[in-house]
Amino acid sequence: MKILLVEDSGILRDRLRNIIGAIPRAVLVAETDNETDARYQLDKHSPDVAVIDLRLKGGSGFSVIEHIKAMHSATTIIVLTNLAQPEYRAKCLELGAHYFFDKSKGIPAFTHLLADLGEP
Repeated sequence: MKILLVEDSGILRDRLRNIIGAIPRAVLVAETDNETDARYQLDKHSPDVAVIDLRLKGGSGFSVIEHIKAMHSATTIIVLTNLAQPEYRAKCLELGAHYFFDKSKGIPAFTHLLADLGEP
């Protein structure tokens, strides 16, 4: 399972890299902190899963979701964000995200989901 990580926090990227590395059959193919590079990495790697934060150093996770739905419809979209208010969840799901997790309390559920997605 190829995974693209789009997260602006270096500290959280390190933590998520470790989580992904511990999941059998999960491979982190690329990571980035901005929208432009996220689009490039999506087109280059065609990942099975994209883990996306909404706030990025350049651009927006919303735009990354739109790009995935338009160009990589087979990619599973997981939003992992601190912007966990209902209106953000609704917008992400409306744009085509498959899953939405709050960074502050959703890491265990996110980890469990990745493990399930990686099962043959």
